[in-house]
Amino acid sequence: MVDPISVGASSLAKAASSALTKQLQSKAGVRLGSRDERRQVYARFQDAVTEAYTVMTVALVEQRLYSVWLGKKVRTQLTFQPRAAQKAAVGSLAAMRQSQSDLLRAYLDLRLVANPEPLRAADVVLDRFGELEALRVGASDEEIGGATNRIVEAQREFTDVCRDDLWYLPTRWQFYRRAWWTARRWRKRTPA
Repeated sequence: MVDPISVGASSLAKAASSALTKQLQSKAGVRLGSRDERRQVYARFQDAVTEAYTVMTVALVEQRLYSVWLGKKVRTQLTFQPRAAQKAAVGSLAAMRQSQSDLLRAYLDLRLVANPEPLRAADVVLDRFGELEALRVGASDEEIGGATNRIVEAQREFTDVCRDDLWYLPTRWQFYRRAWWTARRWRKRTPA
C-alpha cells in the first residue's frame, strides 16, 4: 500500500521544482501561457482594440456628417436629416456595444495568459482608448485625430513589448541558425 503523505509530498515537490524551473528560465517571471497561445491572445487584443477605436471614430465622424456646429465657445448643434442621423446613431451604438464587448473579452483573455510587461502596455492602450471615449459630442477633427493617434502609438508600444515577450530572436546558446544568420548577412550587404 502506498503512503498518501509520501505521494502528496512528491507531487508538491514536483510542482515546486516545476515553478522554480520556469522562474529561472524566464526573465519576466513564470510564463503564464505557451508562446503560441500568448501570440494568439496578443493578436486578438490588437484586433479588438483596432475594431473598437475604428467603430468609435466612425460614430464620431457620422455624427459630424449629419450635423453642423454653430458658435466657437458655446457650440450649438444643428441637425440635417434627423431620420438619417437617428438611423446612423442606432447603428453606431449597436456596433460600439459589440466592439467594446469584444475588446473586454480580449482583455480578459490577455489577463489570463500575458506576462506583466504586456499587461502594463495593454493597460496603457485601454487608457488611451478611454481618452477617445471621453471626447465630447461636438469634438473637432483635430481632437478625434489626436486621440486616435495616441491609441495607435500605444498599440505600437504594445507590439514592441509583445515582440520582446515572445522572443523570436535566437538565444545566445543557439549560435547556429542558418536562416537567421543568412538574413542577418543579407541585411548587412543591402544599403539602407
